[in-house]
Amino acid sequence: MYGSTSLFVAAETVIFVCSGVLATLSYRAYQRRQSRSLGALFGGLTLVTLGALLGGVLIALGVGKTVHAASASAALVAAGFVIVTYSMYADSPSSLSA
Repeated sequence: MYGSTSLFVAAETVIFVCSGVLATLSYRAYQRRQSRSLGALFGGLTLVTLGALLGGVLIALGVGKTVHAASASAALVAAGFVIVTYSMYADSPSSLSA
């Protein structure tokens, strides 16, 4: 494995672990509060976690080209962060107009 590939897999691993912990915490909070915004936060962080897992696994296994694996990972992570951003406004619709 080349140095840059090893670095990419290491970064994806850190993202996977951190976002997995945050997703677990947000799920626990969602279960306690039943808040729509916490549910969206959990969903977004889960997508970030899956994106990191997908990118790391595809590159570590050498499936396809590195750019395709990185693109698939980035797409899921970006979608996850869009949902995380939405979760900041989910329970307060008036804050969007302010």
